Amino acid sequence: MRITSTLLIAAIAATLPALPAEARQKTRYEYNGRTYNSYQQCAAAKKRHKRDGAIAGAAIAGVGAALLGGNLGESALIAGGGAVVGHEIGAKKRC
Repeated sequence: MRITSTLLIAAIAATLPALPAEARQKTRYEYNGRTYNSYQQCAAAKKRHKRDGAIAGAAIAGVGAALLGGNLGESALIAGGGAVVGHEIGAKKRC
């Protein structure tokens, strides 16, 4: 009886396919349609997107205000507002 159960367990174990380490990991983080293996990678991507959004928002708003005839103070004020808006757009989703 003991040999039969041992052989049965060995047969079942031999038929199970070996899974790669990537497939066994269950926790995945998603940000902006991309998946990350760790929370640190996801948080770094989110921080990078916030920074890039702030830079793009400031540049676009500042140049737009200057082209529309604003003086230096007005252009700087609008660029600051563009930076805030770009930062918030870059931080739209969670990890």
